[in-house]
Amino acid sequence: MLQTPVLLLVFNRPEQTLFVFSQIRLQQPEQLFIAADGPRPDRPGEAALCEATRTAVLQGIDWPCKVTTLFREHNLGCGKAVSSAIDWFFNQVEEGIILEDDCVPDPTFFSFCTAMLERYRLNNTVMHINGSNYQSGVTRGMASYYFSRYAHVWGWATWRRAWQHYDFSLHRYQHNSRSGLNTFLRAELQSIYDAQTDTWDIQWFMTVWFCKGWVITPNISLVRNIGYGKEATHTRSAPRWFRKIHYGAITDIIHPDENNIDEAADRYTINTLYNSGRLSIRLKKIVKNNRLLYSLYKRIP
Repeated sequence: MLQTPVLLLVFNRPEQTLFVFSQIRLQQPEQLFIAADGPRPDRPGEAALCEATRTAVLQGIDWPCKVTTLFREHNLGCGKAVSSAIDWFFNQVEEGIILEDDCVPDPTFFSFCTAMLERYRLNNTVMHINGSNYQSGVTRGMASYYFSRYAHVWGWATWRRAWQHYDFSLHRYQHNSRSGLNTFLRAELQSIYDAQTDTWDIQWFMTVWFCKGWVITPNISLVRNIGYGKEATHTRSAPRWFRKIHYGAITDIIHPDENNIDEAADRYTINTLYNSGRLSIRLKKIVKNNRLLYSLYKRIP
């Protein structure tokens, strides 16, 4: 049985959720936390889908474990629902693994996170453990993982000691220097201050950045995102870098000889994931500020 607590975040996709849950079930965690946002009142049929998702997961738990649930009656939206669920999780555990309903982990994702949580438990500099890798197959160093400044949330893990720095509004960090953030990341940050984006992960990314936290990144992607498509809330089509992800497993963990941020890896990330031109940023801002345009944007396959 897996001793590391697991938080599963679900909503209205029973089939995808069960695909992710099947991998959790193989690990049989001793503590399983399940959080679900409530249905949106303007979406016919969504209440039934939310209920079906919750029921399917609960009925699938066939091993002895402590199950704790946070099922919202009313919809809070992506940002508040997820961030408050993680607050709830870390109010009860010191460390743990977080998976959303569209992030399918390799079995070694759990053992990797568990080993990293234990090894760096007392190292306050390390704030986040990635499950994903976006280096297009390029191995960074000779170890199983490297250190980065960039926190990704397609399957991840952290500690209460790190999450306590999270600020949904980011007001705590509004006077911090933005030096080192490129145009795209500054625009993402500003979208939070301008309340233009209903999300929670930009805030966590920026929290780790402003705290000068280090992020552990495996040298192969241990999580596969299946959330792209018509039913996705924010991700309508797969970007080019997504199609270049290399997936695999880490069975024997090799630790780095020295602990340093891999600057080459981070430059690659900046140039691929976070390198939208200024025109693209301006257009994105215009679309998000216009309800009709944003509604049409989300319908693009």
